[in-house]
Amino acid sequence: MRAPKALILPFFCEGYSRPEADAQLDRVARLMGKAGVDVEIAPVICDVAGAEKASLAYHPFAYDLAVLYPTTWSEPRLACIAARQFFGSPLAIWCVDEFVLEGRRVEMSAAPAAAALHGCLQEMGVPASLFVGQSADEERDGRFFALANAARAISLLRNAKFGFYGQNFNGITAAGFDLSVLRRRFGTEVYTFDGSDLIRRMEACDPASASFSAMKERVTALLSGSAGEHLDRIVRMCLGLWDTVTEYGLCALDVRCHTEFSQSYGLSACIPLSVLGNDVTTSCEADLPVIFTQYLLHLLSGGKTAAYVDLRTFHQDGLDVGACGMAPSSLTGNVIEVSGPEAPGNANPPGYLTNKASFNAGRLSLARTLKFPEGKLGLHFTGGTASPMASPLQEMGCPYYPMARIVPDMPMDRFLSHVGANHYALVYDDVEAAAAYFCRYTGLDLIR
Repeated sequence: MRAPKALILPFFCEGYSRPEADAQLDRVARLMGKAGVDVEIAPVICDVAGAEKASLAYHPFAYDLAVLYPTTWSEPRLACIAARQFFGSPLAIWCVDEFVLEGRRVEMSAAPAAAALHGCLQEMGVPASLFVGQSADEERDGRFFALANAARAISLLRNAKFGFYGQNFNGITAAGFDLSVLRRRFGTEVYTFDGSDLIRRMEACDPASASFSAMKERVTALLSGSAGEHLDRIVRMCLGLWDTVTEYGLCALDVRCHTEFSQSYGLSACIPLSVLGNDVTTSCEADLPVIFTQYLLHLLSGGKTAAYVDLRTFHQDGLDVGACGMAPSSLTGNVIEVSGPEAPGNANPPGYLTNKASFNAGRLSLARTLKFPEGKLGLHFTGGTASPMASPLQEMGCPYYPMARIVPDMPMDRFLSHVGANHYALVYDDVEAAAAYFCRYTGLDLIR
């Protein structure tokens, strides 16, 4: 994933020390670059003419965020002019309030300028995040880089494309948000395909091709247990799905498996999605809000693999979770443990094969995007810790699923009071700070 892109708009007032102001600016730019942010510095703005010139020179879609950097006292109006095209985008105000010069503590009124600018923007209804201070030996300001990650997520969602095989259905999607809301609020597009198109792509695969051999080798290297006679169709489905991803430039892919594939066709999509889930965000059951949240967590974590889980059982200190058969292999110990329809009374056909390998243990973030009356959106979010369950849990009549016990950071009664669906997205990273910035700049309520 590309680095966050930041534009620094610096401001200076004549009468102060320009060399010291330039030294501050250079140091902060180097620290941003060292921490992985792609930085561009605009010419220093000293007057209205310079502010007007800057407002015409930089397009907001070329950057993830703008950093307004008063090196000295600066009239708030200069920043309001220079950055007006960034209103509505993530904005940071950053200054160094004091430094040591010739053994003395000195300052150049940068902090008063930053405070005045923050208040001015606040009165105008323009959200901006204030950061003060940066010592020469400080490697990284965690809050700023959480903002940078959130800003990058907002930019990348603007051009994101999701693909759905099978139509959206039942309350899972109706309780989320429709395609027009997704497009209007975030810019994301959704392509929908009929399941027959996937079957057509599968049938067109050439078993003698190099791509077929390579995918078969990849699948068999991940499988623990035999897929038997279904291996050929699993490889074909992997190729058909990946062909769709590359043809349409998709960053997320969802397959409505049940019941068209799992029963009527006789091959569930669990294993193919587990194989491909490390390269593209994958989900199932045509749940648009959860795959959106998965991809959001993927972006906020800087590109880590995100999955979804069902909330299966609730306990006083945590909950047992498990996707209905798919989990990217990197989240299950780099193995796909094949589970067939061995359950007593199973009504599913032999091709209903799942990945039953347990989810990895570790710290994670768990979230779901929710919709409320009048189109209001929120992100239900908690950090938590995943660990193997003490004993296996099985849905009656089904193969085993990939499962884990999650203990959320918040009390269970508080978590349950906001639960908005059975599906939640997860990523093995702490992205709470970035999620908070994302919600602030996109108008979502952060529910935690």
